Amino acid sequence: MNTNSTIEERLAALEAIFLHQKEILTFSEACLYIGISHSTMYKLTAAKKIPHYKSVGLYFERAELDSWIRSKRVNVVNQ
Repeated sequence: MNTNSTIEERLAALEAIFLHQKEILTFSEACLYIGISHSTMYKLTAAKKIPHYKSVGLYFERAELDSWIRSKRVNVVNQ
């Protein structure tokens, strides 16, 4: 077993736990959290299509991101 890969896996797991406990996310953390690329996030923020805060950088409230994602639900068509 490779010690480096085990450490990297454990570190990734800890980062995921930490990310899900933060209320305010940085730009990169928000991209990771909702699983989109930086360029897509830039487009969404520039078009003001995603809730965010602008200070020294761009910041996102995790609860608002959750609500934003849930507001984009597509209804299922029954056949």
